[in-house]
Amino acid sequence: MAQKLKALINRISGMKLRYRLLFIYIIGGAVPIIFIGLYLVHGMSNILIDQAKDAEIVELEMARRQVEEMTGTVSTVTKYFYFNPQLEEIAAKKYGDYQEVVQDYKEFTSFLDYGRYYNSTLAWINIYIKNDSIVGNSRFVKVTDKIEEEEWYQSANRKKGAGLWRFHQIPSADYKALTLFRMLKTQKGEDVGVLAVSIRPQRFTTLLQNKNGNAFILLNGETIVTDLGSEIEAGQLKDILPSGDSGQFQKNIILNRQEYVMTCETIPLIESQDYLQIVSLRAYREILRDVNSQTTKSMLFFVLSAIMSIIIILLFSHSFSRRVEWFLNQMQKAAGGSFELEEMPEGSDEISELYDYLGTMIYQIQRLLAEVYREKLHSERLTIQQKDAEFKMLASQINPHFLYNTLETIRMRARRSKQYDIEEIVKMLAKIMRSTLQAGANDVTIAQEAELVEHYLKIQQYRFGERIKYHIWIEEGLKECYILPLIMQPIVENSIIHGLESKEGAGCIDINIHSGEENVVIVIEDDGLGMSEEKLVGLQKKLNCYNEKGKHIGVSNVHQRVRLRYGDTCGVRIDSREGSFTRVEIRLPDAERLTHPVPGIDSLADKAGIWAADVNKLKGDTDVQGDDN
Repeated sequence: MAQKLKALINRISGMKLRYRLLFIYIIGGAVPIIFIGLYLVHGMSNILIDQAKDAEIVELEMARRQVEEMTGTVSTVTKYFYFNPQLEEIAAKKYGDYQEVVQDYKEFTSFLDYGRYYNSTLAWINIYIKNDSIVGNSRFVKVTDKIEEEEWYQSANRKKGAGLWRFHQIPSADYKALTLFRMLKTQKGEDVGVLAVSIRPQRFTTLLQNKNGNAFILLNGETIVTDLGSEIEAGQLKDILPSGDSGQFQKNIILNRQEYVMTCETIPLIESQDYLQIVSLRAYREILRDVNSQTTKSMLFFVLSAIMSIIIILLFSHSFSRRVEWFLNQMQKAAGGSFELEEMPEGSDEISELYDYLGTMIYQIQRLLAEVYREKLHSERLTIQQKDAEFKMLASQINPHFLYNTLETIRMRARRSKQYDIEEIVKMLAKIMRSTLQAGANDVTIAQEAELVEHYLKIQQYRFGERIKYHIWIEEGLKECYILPLIMQPIVENSIIHGLESKEGAGCIDINIHSGEENVVIVIEDDGLGMSEEKLVGLQKKLNCYNEKGKHIGVSNVHQRVRLRYGDTCGVRIDSREGSFTRVEIRLPDAERLTHPVPGIDSLADKAGIWAADVNKLKGDTDVQGDDN
């Protein structure tokens, strides 16, 4: 026992200060108060629940008597129309004149007379007559094939004069009402028609309007005659409701994870096998709500006791817990990268000493970050310079003057010899070589880079003929954007060498330059041989490893140059399917960043030095200089 008590004390000691104080309050004050309150409220609740159940039964018994009175009135009215000679004449007469029909309708006033006399109960009276010579209206409805197929009409015929209750659409109205159908016959047993007498829906609504909770009136346990409340749907009661001969019924049920008291009065309808059920559902939470008014004085004492306990705890712990929370907030800010500390609240306790140590630690972190950032900038400048030097060295392997003069001599000779194809090829080759030899110094526009690629593709078409086709499309507004030189041509060259050169039949290269959500995207896609999944994965891994040492500029080189210039969000993405296609996307910054050319490597290195100085100035270290070497 002693060990368990010791373990409990150690666990409490390990809690946060605020939780520890709350725990003491709950164990020493709140729990006893809650138990006493629950004991008193429980006894009062049982009494009120029993009273509420009895009240529900009394209310439904009153509603039952009113429903029986209404249905009895309707049944009586239907009997008034038995053996009515005028009605029998209208049903059997073969009319040849419309005016004659209208005249007989006017002379038959029973519908109006009974409707006025029982106006408070009856909504409508009409008869369905199977007589093709009559003209139907809202009172005398001519039976059509559609009506004959209705369930209520067929059931009324089978009843042979017995009552049939249905929730039916009133003719020429936009609402339904509880309706008694009865087949009228002559003294000779011949059919006159199906009489329909409907009860006003408002009468049922009035029965339920003063009830608390959900209430329903159902016909035969399924059809909703009326309902009040929105918490429960009548369909949920289908498996819970008692049978039609149960009479009065009350039980507790669970619906939608809540407990309800369900009270049901079953009313057999006169001269019919149909029945109505008045169902009341009252939530326990509503019943218990009445407890509050009778237990206010007792609960007030409990509340005041709890409030006094809370006030004492808050007064005792406010100062210390506030300082602990403030210090925790400063630590969270420092962990998130914000090193600006707020002024320390007044006090000279251990929290103040911790705050001083926190300030010293943040200062050391700032100095360390400045050193790391300076070293990173220096490393990146050296990498950029190395890549640019390799690129320039590759481009300067041929003497430009000798190359231009030689190509121009070949072109002029071809022209004199009327070899215009050769002249065109040499001309495009010269432009390609000029662009290649001048690359690296300045950025070029997308239009210039696309023109270089087009010259290259045209030369390849002279070589391969109809086997190579291409399409170049540039979105409007992007032609004058500046990009790195020679980033498209190496990709196109790879498409021809690895994708189309060994392909049987013709192939096509599509170049699409458009704006994405946050980037300008250059898409180069061919329908060549593609590559296997293993080869594609290997190529994707090599993108971030700059180890190409060939004499051409490969995909990895393009990827590295783009990332070094524009950041890690840019670069090359490759997708391919063997025997189908290869798709290369070059993602560049948005068009706004490409509006102006980026300075050469020297200016970029200078700017990197300025950035480093700015960062270290913010960190409090002003003794940082850029390395131009």
